[in-house]
Amino acid sequence: MNFIELTEELILSVEKKSEGQAYPYLVKNLKAVGVDHYEVKVATHNRTFTNINGDTLIVAGEFPEIDPAETFQLDAVKAAVKRTQEGLTDYPTFLQEIAAAGIHTYLADLAGMMIIYQGPNSEYEYEESIPEV
Repeated sequence: MNFIELTEELILSVEKKSEGQAYPYLVKNLKAVGVDHYEVKVATHNRTFTNINGDTLIVAGEFPEIDPAETFQLDAVKAAVKRTQEGLTDYPTFLQEIAAAGIHTYLADLAGMMIIYQGPNSEYEYEESIPEV
């Protein structure tokens, strides 16, 4: 794979290209430009992308700030993930739902094809595989 420098324009273009498609297509498109993993702060929607060379880029969130709950509710997290996977909610609604369920951060490991939803501290988390496309 050729090295592609991480820029905000690159990330935003990948996100735009992936609009209207299932999440695994976003993952595929991010991997194609060399993204290894990214982390989302649910409260601000700030995203930190890391490429295969370890370079990072922070992209500021574009949604209103959310105040994540301090109580981790695993069943509510699973339900929110399922609804968004089935296309029943849009991304801003998904963020609201996982915040209400106590998710503060999530990490998408594109190399390992896993998403780790993290609660208010490290003992509370939920992992989900990312399907290949």
